[in-house]
Amino acid sequence: MRAGRPVATLVLVLGLAGAVSACDAVQQASDTANQVGAAADKAQLCIDALALAGFTPSSADPQKAVEETKAKAEELTKLAEKTGDTTLKDAITGVSDTMSNVTLNDLDPARLADWSQRKLEQVEKLTRACG
Repeated sequence: MRAGRPVATLVLVLGLAGAVSACDAVQQASDTANQVGAAADKAQLCIDALALAGFTPSSADPQKAVEETKAKAEELTKLAEKTGDTTLKDAITGVSDTMSNVTLNDLDPARLADWSQRKLEQVEKLTRACG
């Protein structure tokens, strides 16, 4: 009966080795899926953030334009909170800050170009963070 014991032990050891290998394969697949998922999440955040950042206020109704711009800034802030990527978060926050600080004076036709340039600089940082 002792002869059967080494064979049983060998089968058990091989079975455990196979299980460990299978666990490693499952872990690697899970890690890969998580990386792909994170990339997809970042891509979606970038798409959403760039769409919001592309908002251009209308000078036809300055008060409404300020309100709409600040609303877009709030949406950007919420997006920034969803990312763990510090560079992306900072870039989204930069655009959000520029948009949330807009005033009626900024939308005066004589000053609109200056505000738009500041916003464009922040959008460029966002675009690089998404790249």
